[in-house]
Amino acid sequence: MMTNQKTDNKKEKLWGIRVPLSKDFDKEVWQSVIEDAASIGMNAIVLWTGNGVRYESHPEIAREDAVSPEWIREQVKICREKGIALYPELNLSATHDEWLGEYARMLSTSIYYKVVKDLIEEVYALFDSPAYIHLGMDEEDYKHQKNRDFVAFRQGALYMKDLRYMVDCCKALGATPWIWACPLFDMTEAFVEEFKPDEIVLSPWYYNAFRREHYTPIESRQEYVTYYNEGDYAKMNIRFVEEDPFLVNVRAKALPLMEKGYRYIPCASVFNRCDWNTVDLMEYFRDNGIDKQILGYITAPWIALKKEERSLTYLEESFRFFREAKREIYGE
Repeated sequence: MMTNQKTDNKKEKLWGIRVPLSKDFDKEVWQSVIEDAASIGMNAIVLWTGNGVRYESHPEIAREDAVSPEWIREQVKICREKGIALYPELNLSATHDEWLGEYARMLSTSIYYKVVKDLIEEVYALFDSPAYIHLGMDEEDYKHQKNRDFVAFRQGALYMKDLRYMVDCCKALGATPWIWACPLFDMTEAFVEEFKPDEIVLSPWYYNAFRREHYTPIESRQEYVTYYNEGDYAKMNIRFVEEDPFLVNVRAKALPLMEKGYRYIPCASVFNRCDWNTVDLMEYFRDNGIDKQILGYITAPWIALKKEERSLTYLEESFRFFREAKREIYGE
């Protein structure tokens, strides 16, 4: 177990929420997100832009309901007035890049590299020189694409080459690249060899409990019973959701890799319907991690911003659990 290196300068941490500029984006719900974030002391919002913006560099990828560049600039100002930094996310993982249109099928080509550079440079300008640009890069593997008609993903040296290109595009602008922690945890040796700890910020994402007394029995929900009794899972005799190999992998690697110097912004979520997730996650990293390398925390409800019961419920829970955890674990 690592020694917790506490600091009195807690206000410097990033406290935020990640939401998407998705199809049927409701601007009133978006405004409520800004207000709620400010009301609980959040100082950051990560906005997945995808094809929801009419980029000047590549208008061909925009959806019909895409917002204008001017709208983005106005939101940056509105958020800033409330003490919130608005950060862009361009998820460039080949599993989550449908928003790129035909360019999603041009991975690792000269055309692809140009489009990626153009978009990174444009969001940097639109978001008024943000400190971070989130590049996504999660779940790029066959497992997450096996049911698709068209499968395309990078691995090994090519994955690292493309990620290096994206990282360097951000660094050239003065922004720190931010990604989901998947490549660090799943391709550890190659990642550590390619990227120094001070080059990149990572978000370990984990949406269930850390404390054993809070573990979720699979029989508690029928979808868990079904999921963990099919395919390879049927052979594992999993009793609790937290025994899922993915969750075990995160718990096994997050702290040792932090010892190498990598900086984290752990991500919680209400998506798995675990009421203990946010408070357990903050407690786990506060008590076992290296405080100066924990740059903050975010929560991601993984819903579209719509006026529908599920979306509004997930947002309300996200803010409530985050506020309660922040107060209980960090006293803020």
